[in-house]
Amino acid sequence: MLEIYKKLPRTNCGKCGVPTCMAFAVKVQNAQQKMSDCPYVSEENRELPSRQTSVTMEDNYERVSNELELEAKQTDFRDAACAIGGLFEEANGSGIIKLKMMNKPYEMRKEGLFGDGTYCHDSWSKIMLYDYIRRKGNRPLTGDWVTLGYFPNTASHVKAFQRSAEEKVAVAFNKNREGLKDRCRELGGVEDSGKMKADYICRFDLLPRVPLYLCFWDADEEFPASCKLFLDSSAEAYIDIEYLAYLVERFVEEFTMGKERRAKEK
Repeated sequence: MLEIYKKLPRTNCGKCGVPTCMAFAVKVQNAQQKMSDCPYVSEENRELPSRQTSVTMEDNYERVSNELELEAKQTDFRDAACAIGGLFEEANGSGIIKLKMMNKPYEMRKEGLFGDGTYCHDSWSKIMLYDYIRRKGNRPLTGDWVTLGYFPNTASHVKAFQRSAEEKVAVAFNKNREGLKDRCRELGGVEDSGKMKADYICRFDLLPRVPLYLCFWDADEEFPASCKLFLDSSAEAYIDIEYLAYLVERFVEEFTMGKERRAKEK
C-alpha cells in the first residue's frame, strides 16, 4: 500500500471520490479502485507494484460475492423474504425467494442467485442482492427523504455522485420532461408527490424495500434543468451504503442509456 501511496500526488484533493490519498491507496491495493481513477497520476506511475498486478477488480468482486453467497444461502429464506419484501415459494422441497432489483426479476435459491432461469454471473448483482438478503433489514420505511450524503461515511462520494448521477439525468432530459416521463414508465416508475416541490417526481423501487425518488425541475430562462435523487432514511438497514451508491449509479446508467438508444434508432 505504501508503494502505491508513493506514486500518488499526496494532496488529498478528493477528486478520485476518496477523501485522502492514503485511503485511495488502500482501495487500489484491495482492487476497489484503479490508479487511473486519480486524475493526477502520471502515465508511468499508473503501473502497480508487481505483486499487485495479478489481482484485478473483478477478482476482488468475485471473492466478495462468493463470501456473501455463503452467508445468503444460510439465511432462513422464509424469514428473509418477509423482512425484505420478497415472495417466498417452495419448489422441489426447497425454498425460493423471488424479488426484483431495478425492475428485473431474480430468484435466490439454495444453489445461488438466478436471473431468467440461469445462474447469475454478474458479480455486482450478486453482491448487492446477497447483501440485501442476508441483512434482513426488517425496518419500516420512515418516509423521510434524504440524499446520499445523509448516511455515515459518504461525504467523499457526494460530489462524484452529483456529477455522475444527478447531473447526468438533468443533462439527458433538459427541456424534455415528456421524454423523462416516458423513460420513468419504461423502468416501472410511479409518479409521486408531497415531500419536495419539484416539477416532476417519480418513485422507483431499486429493491423491494429500497425506494428511490427522482425529483426533476424544468429548465427556465435563467437555469437549465436540474435533478435530485433521494432515498428513504431506512436504506442503510437494508443494504451497505457503498453498494447502494453503486446501485443508484447503475440505475442512472440504465435510465439515460434508454434515451441514447432511442436517439440512435432515429
